Amino acid sequence: MAVEIIVRETDTGLEIVSGRRRLQALLALQDEVVVMSPGIGEMVIARLPDGRLQGSANPEHVALFRRPDTSGNPATFA
Repeated sequence: MAVEIIVRETDTGLEIVSGRRRLQALLALQDEVVVMSPGIGEMVIARLPDGRLQGSANPEHVALFRRPDTSGNPATFA
């Protein structure tokens, strides 16, 4: 499953503009998810033990947490 969220940069980090519900649903199933954000590209979002969200667009972090799509298409990742 892939999800797209739109974020904007603020003084304190990134703020989710849209896609928060879908992201929360994915984070209810696993602690880290890879998402696509226009203007940023792929990024990994992780839920920290205290409930805060932390994101990274570092390609090494994205590759570490990318999971194969379960639809049977090996060329797509979510």
